[in-house]
Amino acid sequence: MDTAEFRVERDAWPDDVLPREPTFPLEGAPVHEHLREQGRDQGTEPALTFYGHTLSWSELDDHVDRFATVLYERGHRPGDICALYLQNCPQFWIAYHGAQRAGLTVAPLNPQLRDVVLEYLLEDNEASAIVAHTNLLENVESVAAETALEDGFAVQYRTYADVANARLPVHEVVAGEKPIPDWEGSNPGNLTLRPFADAVTAVDPRRDLPEPSPEDRALLQYTGGTSGMPKACVHSHWNVTYKAVIRNQGPDRDEVQLAVMPVFHVAGKLGTVDGQAVSGNHVVILPRYTPEAMLAAIDAYDVTSTWIAVPMIEEILESDRLEEYDLTSLSATSDAMTCTSFGTNITAALSDRWEVITGARLKEGGYGLSETHTGDVNTAGIERVEPGFVGQPTYGVEVEIRDFETNEVLPVGEEGEIVLYTPSMMAGYHDRPAATNEVLEADGALHTGDVGRLTEEGFLYFLGRRKDTLKVSGHTLSPREVEYAIEESGLVQDALVVGRPHESRGHVPEAHVIPADGVTEDAVLSWADEHLAEFKRPRSVVLVDELPRTSVGKVDRKTYRERLPNDYA
Repeated sequence: MDTAEFRVERDAWPDDVLPREPTFPLEGAPVHEHLREQGRDQGTEPALTFYGHTLSWSELDDHVDRFATVLYERGHRPGDICALYLQNCPQFWIAYHGAQRAGLTVAPLNPQLRDVVLEYLLEDNEASAIVAHTNLLENVESVAAETALEDGFAVQYRTYADVANARLPVHEVVAGEKPIPDWEGSNPGNLTLRPFADAVTAVDPRRDLPEPSPEDRALLQYTGGTSGMPKACVHSHWNVTYKAVIRNQGPDRDEVQLAVMPVFHVAGKLGTVDGQAVSGNHVVILPRYTPEAMLAAIDAYDVTSTWIAVPMIEEILESDRLEEYDLTSLSATSDAMTCTSFGTNITAALSDRWEVITGARLKEGGYGLSETHTGDVNTAGIERVEPGFVGQPTYGVEVEIRDFETNEVLPVGEEGEIVLYTPSMMAGYHDRPAATNEVLEADGALHTGDVGRLTEEGFLYFLGRRKDTLKVSGHTLSPREVEYAIEESGLVQDALVVGRPHESRGHVPEAHVIPADGVTEDAVLSWADEHLAEFKRPRSVVLVDELPRTSVGKVDRKTYRERLPNDYA
């Protein structure tokens, strides 16, 4: 295929790390076809390891084939939806690739969702099949009668684990999982339940399944729902493949990845599910994060790469058991490990501490959205730890900074709305034409609602969400900018800036911080007076023990603000 249109000519491009023009193995075929190729090419090599049990590439490909066959023989056809209601586990990989291989569309669901929201999502996507962990089946049972569900596949994580040889602490979600319930004679709605393991082993793989085209729908990727109910971004096989291939212009099959960030989330899925199928590397799976399990997994399996959030880094570095483990494998294939701020700044001091333990420094993971299948901006080959720095646009992606009010493109260096063009743009929000039209222009421009700025080199700085900006004495202030600065000071572990009402200024910044040991409110205020512009300085500081977080580690501003008086912004 002709890839010249994706060639990057930017001077700042890291030529020593990435080619200027990407290559597309298998001519951009769907990711499940890449997985099949891995099964043929390196069938005996490890693909997935989960608590002591390893699936080879040929075994994984066979299980994917079998699940695809089960869905097809149960009457599910191209265009139907298969929902995945799981933590990180081998069954997610099998069901994800298997459903797409059968021509179905996959809808990953956050396993923390319950009741009203779960019912809303299943009604929204009209899933006919669901793969769910036994601990979550009561939630499915309670809403099934209001949905289009016909087939349920009950997952027990331990069927793909060898707990006795796990070599790391086994999470309660595995050790204490519930048995498969007996719904015989009392099936909710039209839903029939069967064990996932039995379904996969009870059939011989078919070779006459539908072959989806690159333009066919592959994925309904739900947004975080921070501004209302989650919306499903409609992505084609091409969208998924494009970003998986782009992500793999650097990594290769020698990598050993640790999948600890949730794969129901687009970023976790892209790196360790989609991307892995293209690169053919070994992935070690953790269903949930704990510092002890992560330390043990890195040491036991010589993990070379992972992707985690800053609060996890901080917790690992503070672990009483840190010195018991060897983490230097993280510097075996790269001198920098990808991390994501998610509301907490990566600082040079934190990177220094991480390098002492692992040999690798920290770098920002980049920038992207569910609407674009993420990975739009990256920091490959760029060693820069600065507030808001997220890298440069990747292959085929164009970033503009526009005026929020006039939609005009702003000069370099000015702050405005981040607007994206990408070859992996969603077709729209599923059954939400009005919401789609609010963010997506006819020419493919996506209005992100995020505040940012571009530099002369083409580097992007992410400064926060527009809905989070404050008006202070006529100035537009991004709370993230102030948070970054305060976190960089070393006085606090975490910070969230809100707008406190003020009689003449409208609002003034107020910093709610988790302080470092011995740090007082006055110390933070004094530092701000010395280092920040007058309108950016917090007028008060509130010390807190913790800040709420979303399921993927972001500081949950919405939840925290609900605790504050109504006149706060």
